[in-house]
Amino acid sequence: MDQQSFTVQLLSSGKMLYRISCALLRSEEDRKDALQETALKAWTHRDQLREEQYFKTWISRILINECRQICRETARMIPVEEIHESTEQVSDGQETELRCLLENLPERLRVPIVLHYLEGFTLEEIAQVQHLTVSMVKYLMYQARKRLRVELDGKDGANQ
Repeated sequence: MDQQSFTVQLLSSGKMLYRISCALLRSEEDRKDALQETALKAWTHRDQLREEQYFKTWISRILINECRQICRETARMIPVEEIHESTEQVSDGQETELRCLLENLPERLRVPIVLHYLEGFTLEEIAQVQHLTVSMVKYLMYQARKRLRVELDGKDGANQ
């Protein structure tokens, strides 16, 4: 893959990669770090990409791994700024509620949902990205939807 085609593919995947990082990381600085490190690792290892048509799934896998690494490194740290931000953000009702529900899902269930419904990945692509079988992806998505349904039904019942 030459520099120009790599750059074009990376730039066209930018918004998708950012949204995936938002689903996995809470801090904007961590998201930026993950995106930058993903671009660097992808460029460094671009010779490992066998077919350019799989660039999207390949770079998504790199990003997910990078986000997981950042989560492991920052697992026990909670910046003071983040505590204040989270208490101040109470606007955008349904979007905020959906984001909270997604954040409460375990990563193993959250990633397939985000990739499929928000990024438009097929089940086969998700299976490739996560190194799972398609049937396991279906099962994880079923479990995630089931948990979300329980949460939503519980909140609806509380509001009535």
